[in-house]
Amino acid sequence: MQPTIHRHSFSRTGARWALGSLLGLGALFAQTASASALGDAIRQLGASDGLQRSVTLKELGIVDPVVLAGTATQDFYLPVPRGLPLGDASIAFDSRYLKGEPGVSTVVISLNGTPAVSQTVPDGDGTLQRTLPVAQQARASDFVRLGVNWRSRNGQVRCDDNHSLANSLTISPQTRLSYRVDPRDVRSIEDVWNTLPVRTTVLVAGRQLEQASFDSAWRIGASLQRNNRRMTVNALPAVGETLDLRGLEVPAALAGVPAFAALRGAEPQHKLASDAELGALLMLGAAQVSGDIVVADKALQQRLTAAFAALQAQLASDPDAGQALQQWRARRAPLANEALASQQLRALPMGRQMVLAVAADAGARVAGLQEAALQRLLVSDNVTVAAAQPPQWDEAKGIRLSSLGGSPDSFDVLSRGDWTMNFPLSAVASQGQMPGEITLYVAAAPGASATRPVATLFWNGMLLSARQLEANGQPERLRARVPGYALGINNTLRVSVQRQPYSADCNEIPQPYPASVLPAISYVTPGKAEANGSFIGLLPLLGAKSQFLVPASYLSAAPAALERMANLAAASGLSASQAELVVAQADATAKPSMPFVAMEVAVDGAKPLVTVTDRQQLRIRGKSADWLDIKGLKQLSSAEVVTAGGQQGVLWHAIGEWTGGLGEPFLLNRGNIAVIGGDGPLAWVDSSNPETGIPSGPREGAFHEWRNFLSWSVPGIAIALFVVLLLVVLAWAVARSKQSKH
Repeated sequence: MQPTIHRHSFSRTGARWALGSLLGLGALFAQTASASALGDAIRQLGASDGLQRSVTLKELGIVDPVVLAGTATQDFYLPVPRGLPLGDASIAFDSRYLKGEPGVSTVVISLNGTPAVSQTVPDGDGTLQRTLPVAQQARASDFVRLGVNWRSRNGQVRCDDNHSLANSLTISPQTRLSYRVDPRDVRSIEDVWNTLPVRTTVLVAGRQLEQASFDSAWRIGASLQRNNRRMTVNALPAVGETLDLRGLEVPAALAGVPAFAALRGAEPQHKLASDAELGALLMLGAAQVSGDIVVADKALQQRLTAAFAALQAQLASDPDAGQALQQWRARRAPLANEALASQQLRALPMGRQMVLAVAADAGARVAGLQEAALQRLLVSDNVTVAAAQPPQWDEAKGIRLSSLGGSPDSFDVLSRGDWTMNFPLSAVASQGQMPGEITLYVAAAPGASATRPVATLFWNGMLLSARQLEANGQPERLRARVPGYALGINNTLRVSVQRQPYSADCNEIPQPYPASVLPAISYVTPGKAEANGSFIGLLPLLGAKSQFLVPASYLSAAPAALERMANLAAASGLSASQAELVVAQADATAKPSMPFVAMEVAVDGAKPLVTVTDRQQLRIRGKSADWLDIKGLKQLSSAEVVTAGGQQGVLWHAIGEWTGGLGEPFLLNRGNIAVIGGDGPLAWVDSSNPETGIPSGPREGAFHEWRNFLSWSVPGIAIALFVVLLLVVLAWAVARSKQSKH
């Protein structure tokens, strides 16, 4: 019986062991499966469907609707990244038509010269909206040309007069180009720069920055602003700061990690509880901790390293997930592992996108490359820039319009045809020089009419010059001074050619004839700096060696201060590559040694007409009484031209609490006092000498100054000669009298 009993006991023990083993293996398999799921979820973070980009005509500086009436043509140049294929690229064309006269009205919309839409417009009014697909292939140029051709005619007979100006097409500034770029195609620094969005985010280490990093950040922002982009600043949040997490998505597979779990169920306003949560936000690509350009100083590297180390500690019980995090960090966040060398620029992945990483001392180099238009050289992903300065103007030659993007294509003109080009101010302003004169060559073919065509030159909508053309197919010159008040952050140059259609007593149908602007031989030459106490007079001086004076408190509130500094630097023409940053300590008086821009800093020797007390009271002094004395204003600021220590500069003061930048880009180009709101200048005051702002004519040179001199000196000279002659006559009479007595 015992053996039987023994066999029975052994069997029960073996069963228990087998069951325990199976349960242990099941638990182990379950743990392994769970670890693999978490590891896989981490490995999938950072995957992106593409960089979505869009730009409207308004963001390009065309803020007002463009009206085409009668017969007219208009071209728009929409920027795209050069050399990169585009995905889902299209133009959402938005317009309205108004047809008050009978007859035939048609619109032809073309892309890069190829017609894409042709439509007859019915009577009345309505919307005309079309989505135009854009070819996906990479381009050698950095724009897509959108052409709009409006034709309206109400004549019943072919030679009847055309009175169709009541028929028009109004193009909305909200016309938009959209496209997608595959992040895997973005490999070089140039690619990163070309794919920057209109509203570019600069990421810094925190709200308080070292002076070198702060200096680089404002220079980058000013350079962006002068190249038709807007800067916003993100600072890596410190533990305890509150973040807006609306729109943040946390995968359910990551809910087992405490840092991700805290973010997944968080309220829209979430207080950051740990460095591990910062690491989780970085891995999720949260907008609050992301940037397109990163000021990669030592402090930022330390923040990234601490964040990922804290997150790594929460994965200690899951080896596979820990290994996945290490792999993700090496592949998607190399800035946490390796610091940038001095003056280095790198194109690096950070989360879901490639970013431009800038060393703490390389901000001036980035600005210099942009001012010199040399970013096309940055075809690698890692460069060290020892020097980058804009080239000196050649006063004899200036800068050719072809280098600014002017198209050499001819256009047909029946009654009127327009040629346009757009360029930022930074492309024609450097080394203390501003555009002073433009020389433009136009060629037109002869037509049947004996009336010669007229070419008219506009700069930002302001008429600069016009002339009748010989129209013999040869280049003909238009030359004009460029007044400072015509300049803008973004500039549009337009040449309009008008012809008189000819019908030969109804025996012929009027035909268009070609005309062409020749950008290869047309150029802009610089003007001399003339400090006359106005914003215009200061523009060229601030574009060279100058000083930027800011209080030390700005370094402790970096994001908002940097945005304001970038806005004001671009508005005043301050050179982002050559200006010297001067940080003034609390209650210290600054003593500028060169032309300057001062933000909320007391300047020794300055006697401003505008005073702001405690950011609350605005007072503008008149000659005998205050012109304005007011309290209670909010979100305003003042800018004024002042003189201190023999140097002229701009003095800026905030009124009320400022939370960001100065609104849409603008240029200080009127008067010598400006009151600025959240959307740009609200009021201008000009107390300077108006005579100093009058530009001389296009052909007036040194002899013009002698003519001005003679214009007032001739009467004085005549009087002096008369007095001398009278004295001679009197002396002769006295001598003659003495002789007669003898």
